[in-house]
Amino acid sequence: MTGHHPPHIYLSDTCYIITAATLHHAPFLASEAAKTYVRDSLRSLVVKFGIKLYAWVVLDDHYHLLLKTHRGEDLPRFVGRLHGSCSHRINLLDGKAGRQVWHNYWDTCIRTERDFWVRFNYIHYNPVKHGYVQHMEDWPFSSYRHYLKEKGRDWLYDCWLNHPVTEFAEADMDVAR
Repeated sequence: MTGHHPPHIYLSDTCYIITAATLHHAPFLASEAAKTYVRDSLRSLVVKFGIKLYAWVVLDDHYHLLLKTHRGEDLPRFVGRLHGSCSHRINLLDGKAGRQVWHNYWDTCIRTERDFWVRFNYIHYNPVKHGYVQHMEDWPFSSYRHYLKEKGRDWLYDCWLNHPVTEFAEADMDVAR
């Protein structure tokens, strides 16, 4: 744990949900190029750090990751590298060298299997929640399409039914169908 706010707890062989927001929630990630760079950097860094990535989503002003670290102390280095490379590239795209892009990141240890699957669903539902799309499969910057292709619609629907994101109305469950 460090003196950083919010405090971070780094545990090995542990699942986390990571959330990072841009400074003042500015839409620094609004362009397709910015989101693509975040996605591609993420894919590269999980391999370099030996991190298992279960779910992810990138929106205009924040992202969420559901992952498992092998070594807990690698987590801040992983996020730092992701933020550093993405800040540099996004600022190049926008012609804003040196601008601060990220505000902070928050990590939460996943404590139960139910918590894991609720967070999995929350991540995939995020573009719908924020009004980007009407259906999870319509958002290209998330892992939802990967699971749709690899596991199928019925598997995803069962995940949603068995582990609903409780902050959403039951009527929203048909987004997975």
